This record gives sequence, structure tokens and C-alpha cells, in this order.
Amino acid sequence: MVVSLLTDRQTLIKELLRIDDKQGHIVPFDFSNYKAQEYFHRNKSHRNIILKHRQGGITSSYLADMFMDCITIPHTQCAVVSHETRATQRLLDRVQFYYDTMLPPKPMIGAESRSEKTFPLMHSSIYVGTAGSRAFGRGDTIRKVLLSELSFYEDGRTILNGLEDAVPLTGELTIECTPNGEENVFHEEWIKAREGKSPYKPFFFPWWWTADYQIPLGSGYALPADIGELTFTDEEQDLVTRNSLTEAQIRWRRWKIAEKQGLFWQEYPENEVDCFITVGDPVFDSQVLTDFANNCYEGKRQPSGWLQWLPVDFKLRYVIGADTSSGAPEGSYSAFVVLNDRWEVCATFQGRVEPHAFAAILKEVGTLYNNAELAIERNFTGYAVLEQLKDYGNVSLQRDFTTGKLTTQRGWWTNDQTRSMMMSITRESLAKTKMWDVNLVRQLRSYRYMKIKTKYREQAQTFDDLAMAFMLAVTVRKVAGTARGFQGFVPSWNW
Repeated sequence: MVVSLLTDRQTLIKELLRIDDKQGHIVPFDFSNYKAQEYFHRNKSHRNIILKHRQGGITSSYLADMFMDCITIPHTQCAVVSHETRATQRLLDRVQFYYDTMLPPKPMIGAESRSEKTFPLMHSSIYVGTAGSRAFGRGDTIRKVLLSELSFYEDGRTILNGLEDAVPLTGELTIECTPNGEENVFHEEWIKAREGKSPYKPFFFPWWWTADYQIPLGSGYALPADIGELTFTDEEQDLVTRNSLTEAQIRWRRWKIAEKQGLFWQEYPENEVDCFITVGDPVFDSQVLTDFANNCYEGKRQPSGWLQWLPVDFKLRYVIGADTSSGAPEGSYSAFVVLNDRWEVCATFQGRVEPHAFAAILKEVGTLYNNAELAIERNFTGYAVLEQLKDYGNVSLQRDFTTGKLTTQRGWWTNDQTRSMMMSITRESLAKTKMWDVNLVRQLRSYRYMKIKTKYREQAQTFDDLAMAFMLAVTVRKVAGTARGFQGFVPSWNW
């Protein structure tokens, strides 16, 4: 029994620790009662980043996990860092609560401290501190670290860098935060994690993962108009259908929106894109992008690294927009987007690969998707990719946009004029497209109108390789479709 408990951490916590629930009752700490806690602790890695709603219980569960490490594994050092002194004190009080309500036998606890709980016989400790109150770095080796609400730290990048050095590969470093805009280290790290560009494993927990967020029929806590049965709006009905929500949850949602107004979607996210409040006017329709974000899911990863959402339909024709790069370790990314003649994004790719490797992937995917039209940006490294694709039979030709005629130049040249046209056509066409890649949606959403000198210009606030590939595919699809068709090297292709 003892061995079984030690190997099953959640069972051990349930048997030994107590927690006070939101009704004030002291109950066994059972992770299975909390969906986000259960899922995270079953699936976490050595580096984790969590985008969450308020009061979802992740911090409490992580403190419990650390506490169990300290009393069962000798020489364990753990640290929790918060953004303000009061929050830090609450975290330390939580550790003390676990100890005070723990069933005997209890481990020996060290002398009282404002920032640390020690367990002398195990030579272990939990440090709980405010961001900036202690420098972590080369002199520390820490088994587990939780950075709580990283986006609110004054110098989050420095603190994160120090802790990344202090936690070995075999340890755990977890970042958890509610959204707080885009100009902070948490947002940067979240995007990198979601795009597979960092070692952090991303977890997103929308508000309905917490069972407490509901108001039952007839409750006096409901808004006066919502005490009885609800009639859902179209937006609410879509939310209910996609996420199997109940009327009680929608009643709570209405109450909370009335209380928080526009901040509701930041404090209680419903998707991982529009919870980050933006700065500047968006280039593309925000509601359309929100609808896309609400329906995103993980594509099927293929052996050569690209993601697939829709299989090949031999009755359809396809165009692949491709944005190239050199593949340098710190440079931009090569990316492509496969678009069919129903305006559906069927597959995507984003990665740092050299031109010859990118050309090989494009040839593979183009051949698979019915000898798809390859619309390759030829600027800079695009020439090297085009050279590798000399034997591919359907590479798009540059069009003279003054006369509408095709030239003999392979590929797409991007300059101020053609870039402006791509933006305009994408804005016009966006609502009829369908996409399920959250990274593509996020990149499109990052485009804002920013004033540069005396003019406003569409400017991306993050890497935009996927977005550029998508805009290229949409533009070539639209322009060729309204002229004489995709005419590359396969003259029989007419849209």
C-alpha cells in the first residue's frame, strides 16, 4: 500500500492532504474533482507553460505537489514566485495549511520563516517569494519551480532566465498565468511554445474547466432576467454546442460578463487567441478570427513535419503559398499553407529548414495534393527554393498586375505594391475561408495598423511566416480565379 501511494502522487495527496473548498469546507485534496488539476498533473513535462482563467486551482495543486516532494524525497528544493507580496504570503499560508491539516504522522518542520518552509530531517525546503526579492542563478539547484502570474513581473525576462539556469533538465519549471496583454514575457513564451519553438509544453484551460462556474435555474445570484430558463443567442448556442456547456454555465457567464464587461475574455478565456487584449487597430476582422480560434484543434503531424487538417480530395485543386527563409537558427521561418478551391486550409508547415530541405517538403506536399500550384515568394532565399524545384511541373508565374498578363518569371515578388494587394485581397476573402491552425489565426490577428512616420502601415507584432504564406495562397487563388486560371506549367488548370 505504501509503495502504491508513493508511485501514485495524486492518490498520496488525496490520502494525506486537506484543502478548503470554495464553500469553506475542509475536504481531502482530490485532484479528480478539478478537471484542470487532474489533466495537468497527468500530462505535465519538465518545462510547462499554462494559460488559464482566474481561480482554477492550478497554483494550489502545484504547491501540494511540491509539499509532497519535500516530505518524501531527500534534498529537495522547491520555489514558488509570485508578483506581489500579499499573493506571496497567501502561497506560504497555503503550504502551512497543508501541514496543519495533514494526517499524522507528520514530518518535522523547521523554524518559522516569512519566506521558507524547511523540513530538517529530509534536508528539503519550499521557498515562496515575490518576483525580484531573490536572485536565482548559477549557485542554486532547484527541483521544482512555479512562476505564478509571470506577465505581471516588473523584470520577468531576467527572473525567468535565472530560474531556467537553476532548474536542471530533470527538474520541473512551470509558468502559469492569466492573460495580460501582449507586451510581456509570458505572451512571448506562450507563442513560442504553441508554435513548437521552445521546450515548454503548453496547456490552455478555459473557464468551463472549473465546475464551480455555474448558476442554477431559479438562483437569486443570477441576473434578474436570467433567473428562469434561458434563450440562447447564436453566439451562446455555438459555445454550448462546441463545448457541451449547460444552461447553468451560460447563466454564470452572463452574470460575469455583466460584472467584468470587456475584461471577461481576458480573465476567463474562451480561446487562446483573443484573450490577449490587443494594442492598435486590427487589420483583419476580429470577429472572424475569433470564430476561427474557437474552432481550432491540433492537426495530424506528418513524418516530414507538416500538419494536416484535411486529406486529399482528388476532385479538388489546390494552391500552396510558400514563404521561404535561410533556415538560420535565430532567423525567420519557412512556411507554407495548402488552400483548396473551397477556400479551406488543408495543411500548414512552419520551421527553420534550409532552402533545399524546404523545397523537398514542398515537392512532397504539392505532389500529394493533386500536383498543387506552388506560389513561392521568390525574394531572397526564394530563388534557391525555386532552383530546387526546376523539375516540378506546376510553379506559378508572376502576373503583370497592370495588364493582367502572366510573365515568364517563376514565383511571386513581394514589394510595397504587391504586399498591399495581398493584404487587401485577404481582408476581402477572409470570411469565406476556413482554417483550424491556431498559430495561423494568431499570426493573422497580430497584424495592426501602426503609424510609421506619417503613414499607417499593416504591421505584424510577431513572426508572420504562416500568415504571409496564407495571404500569398489566397491572393494567387483569387487573382488567377478572376482572370484566366492558374496557368503555371499546367495550362489545363482553370479555376
